[in-house]
Amino acid sequence: MPIQAVGFDIDGTLYPASALYLRMLSASLGHLRLLKAFNRVRHELRELNPTLEWHHSDPPDIERFHRFQAELTARHLGWDTDRAYKAIDDFFYDKSSACFDRIPLYPHVVETLDLLRAEGLKLGALSDFPCERKLKLMKLIPRFDTVLTSEETGLVKPDRASFDLMAQRLGVRNDQVLYVGNSEAYDVTGARAAGMQTALVTRSDKARATTKADFVFYDFRDLGPYVLERRQA
Repeated sequence: MPIQAVGFDIDGTLYPASALYLRMLSASLGHLRLLKAFNRVRHELRELNPTLEWHHSDPPDIERFHRFQAELTARHLGWDTDRAYKAIDDFFYDKSSACFDRIPLYPHVVETLDLLRAEGLKLGALSDFPCERKLKLMKLIPRFDTVLTSEETGLVKPDRASFDLMAQRLGVRNDQVLYVGNSEAYDVTGARAAGMQTALVTRSDKARATTKADFVFYDFRDLGPYVLERRQA
């Protein structure tokens, strides 16, 4: 199916994840218990994705998701929910985003996005974390037609809900979207489940040998020609 739109994960896909880790290292040292608990909760949330009870509960929204996430985190830490909510908001949604004006993009990301837009493709950004502020600080926000987080659906990757929502907002069918990410488990698996084409950003030989992605690359100069060739398919 010809590609009409390209969706991008953000963290570890448009920039090296190590760049964020280095900038957050000193701040992280004082929040190790929170980091451990929050990481555990995000895994728990992924396990909840396929459960009937979670899918058929009240209509999800980002505030309800954040409250539930805070409740789970509070249980692990022995805190009350309000304290966990504020700690998560301060560290993961504020401090971790504030440094993005200093995060270096992978080489040729900007040129690739501009090429795809110039050729008339629609571009979407879909991340498990809110990414609009990050993209603004990286000066990339004008290049995207839609920007969203999976948290809006109450179901984090690899659940297909956020991928479906991205295609809907882009105004294209799922099978006309190429989704680009750096995680086999979350990005490739989730996009494939939604019927999308997939591209994996990696330099790992093992990942290249085992991925189910349609296209594997590390140099962004390879992505543009791949997409344009398949736009004419």
